[in-house]
Amino acid sequence: MWKSRLKLHKILIQAIAVLGVGLGLLGVGTVTANASSKGYYGCLQSRKITYHIDSKSKHWKDNWNGAVKAWNKLHVIKLRSIKKASKADIRLTTVKNLKGNYEMMGYTNGPGGYFGIFSSKVKLNRKAMVNYTEQDKERTALMGVGYAVGLNYSDDKTSALSGFADKPSAKDKANLKKAYKHVK
Repeated sequence: MWKSRLKLHKILIQAIAVLGVGLGLLGVGTVTANASSKGYYGCLQSRKITYHIDSKSKHWKDNWNGAVKAWNKLHVIKLRSIKKASKADIRLTTVKNLKGNYEMMGYTNGPGGYFGIFSSKVKLNRKAMVNYTEQDKERTALMGVGYAVGLNYSDDKTSALSGFADKPSAKDKANLKKAYKHVK
């Protein structure tokens, strides 16, 4: 099962990159996705990052909040919930289905790198995750928040960005520090 999830994660990152290039060429806005060897592709404008959970169910809110709590425990960035969705740096939600049946889709606006990510949105696909264990759903949310704050997918199974870890690794923390080293 982990090999199929790994393949799905790689396909997801490739799809995000293709979507970003396509939208960028159309002039719809800037969408950044990167599968480089760096552990990060960019950062938000501040270490104090606001987020809003659009999901209505307690179950999915709990998954998102657990993921946020895990990233906050690293003490590199501070994710803070806000009530007004339109003012959030990051929007976290679930949808009934995503085209292509991907488990997750992430969107970012901004040039990336040290020039910044202006905002991020992550959607979890409930249909694709219908047979997931609760632990797998929590891991996917953890990976989604990591992506939203600027980290890249990882093949290292100890990394939260692999979709196989229950918490961010020491390497995830190091990558987050690198991504936000010039940000106050």
